[in-house]
Amino acid sequence: MDILKKILHQTSWQMGAKIISSLCTIIILALVARNYGTAGTGVYTLAIAYLSFFYLAVDFGLNAHVLPDLIKENFGLSFQKLLGLRIFWAFILMILASSIILFWPGVENEFKQAVLIAIPAILGAGVFACAFAVFQGKLKFELSTIATSLGALIGLGLTYFVIFLSLGAPDLMLAHAFGIILGAVASLFLIQVFTKIIPVFDFTYIKKIIAESWPVSTTLLLNILYFRADAFILTYLKSFAEVGIYNVAYQIFQSLLVIPAYIMNSFYPIMLKDFAEDRSKFIANLVKACLIMFGVAFLGMLLTLLFAPLVIDIITGGKTFAGSIKALQMLSLSFPAFFVTSVLMWTMIVLKKYEHRISQPASCPR
Repeated sequence: MDILKKILHQTSWQMGAKIISSLCTIIILALVARNYGTAGTGVYTLAIAYLSFFYLAVDFGLNAHVLPDLIKENFGLSFQKLLGLRIFWAFILMILASSIILFWPGVENEFKQAVLIAIPAILGAGVFACAFAVFQGKLKFELSTIATSLGALIGLGLTYFVIFLSLGAPDLMLAHAFGIILGAVASLFLIQVFTKIIPVFDFTYIKKIIAESWPVSTTLLLNILYFRADAFILTYLKSFAEVGIYNVAYQIFQSLLVIPAYIMNSFYPIMLKDFAEDRSKFIANLVKACLIMFGVAFLGMLLTLLFAPLVIDIITGGKTFAGSIKALQMLSLSFPAFFVTSVLMWTMIVLKKYEHRISQPASCPR
């Protein structure tokens, strides 16, 4: 019961941050949809979808791998090396993201401009991911809530300012980038009570961590490719207006999918402790987590099917986004699978089943 209370307490902090950031995202989406139409919304949301791949790439799934070191008492050097790794990796990804978009054939200049404006946000995402690992290891999600909320509110304010000045759709990405960067700066300020924030660039450490964690990292990268390939396929087959219609639904869907992630952020440190100390307790809590996840997902699916027309109408305020309703309803059918597999994925990480092994041929004797 104490474990459940602890999970609920820490998850509630994360949910508080998500409520604030989701409200900001929805208000931004509403402002963009109402002021830039379907085509402008398509450019803006597709630029965010493109950069989201690099936000996840800079995360690289490292937090799950290094968290056992960060929950130790003397974790300062481990954090500093992780920060150095992420900064180094972020600059590589910034160059890669810029190069790809500059030489991507058949892409409109407005979309290229939108992406290039926000490239520095990749570094901000990497820095925040480092700080978040400390918040998670110390179960201090109230601090990450402050940083996340601050970044979201700043992003909203700057977006309104860009619209007030009647600037173009690509300029909206400047507000998006500043929100992420300032949220990262706030997170570094808040973790100073736990550790120094001076990065250490240890290339032996970088090589070792990448060699050990690449299976998880590859899984996450393939996951985001699978998740967001549809938007880019639409870009080639349809117009930016139709991409905008689809991405309005997807933005809402994506906001809801953080619920299982936040629950597991709180549960993962407890899973590590249970697995090390009491395997029967580990299994019992794992079963409970799966059942809770399925129940929450099923309820979320029903509510989305019922209220999708109302939500889309409130956000967009026009019939030009009517196609977003059906898209959101269809996307919601996948909630149970996403919620339950979130538990199973973290279980595999606890069990270290992500490690690469060369399997023996079936005919070999054992």
